[in-house]
Amino acid sequence: MELIKGLIQRKMVILLAAVVLVFFVLFNSGFFGGNDERIRISCVGDSLTYGSGVIKTRDVDSYPAKLQKKLGTSHLVSNFGVRNATASADGDLPYIGSTQYKKSLESEPDIVLLMLGTNDSKTYNWNAKSYEEGIKSLVQTYKNLDTNPTVYLMISPYCFSLDGSDIAEYQVQPKVVAGKIRDIVEKVAAEEGVEVIDLYSVTVGKEERYRDGIHFDAEGYKIIADYIYDIIK
Repeated sequence: MELIKGLIQRKMVILLAAVVLVFFVLFNSGFFGGNDERIRISCVGDSLTYGSGVIKTRDVDSYPAKLQKKLGTSHLVSNFGVRNATASADGDLPYIGSTQYKKSLESEPDIVLLMLGTNDSKTYNWNAKSYEEGIKSLVQTYKNLDTNPTVYLMISPYCFSLDGSDIAEYQVQPKVVAGKIRDIVEKVAAEEGVEVIDLYSVTVGKEERYRDGIHFDAEGYKIIADYIYDIIK
């Protein structure tokens, strides 16, 4: 009898703890009509933000999802990634023409994580002047939002060709990503007074974490999320 009573008491304690946790999460999110106190992080980018490489599990394995898990209920991390998107307005799929771009502007962010460039490096897209104009315009747009967010401009990750040539999958140019795009990101960040997050350096040499030389597996996206977390926490 005492054993049954003890089991019931333990279950009640667990149930109560679960109820308290759910209440805390809902209260923090403004569910009961109060203000949403969570720090809002808007992740803006291309397929590397969207979660290509882990499409079927992107809700848990994309870098924004993994960042959300690390930051916990005090933060709201939103994924506004668009596959194939470019910073350049002259690219084949300009980010500024996407629905996700419009949603990101309405997300009332406290922090913006901006990463575009890999698709700009494609042979049929690459134009240094157009890329610089595009990425600079995006930084300025997010900086000028009413919420006055902190904008981080991220250097695109390392990429490589599977056959050792100068052209990787999808016509991406690894040398352009490693060289001119990196230089432009650092230049624009300095001019606009925003901090750089260097995802190239943290992913170079991690070939085993790639699906196709461009996109990552779950552990690869975890490397990115962990690195960002250490900077913004």
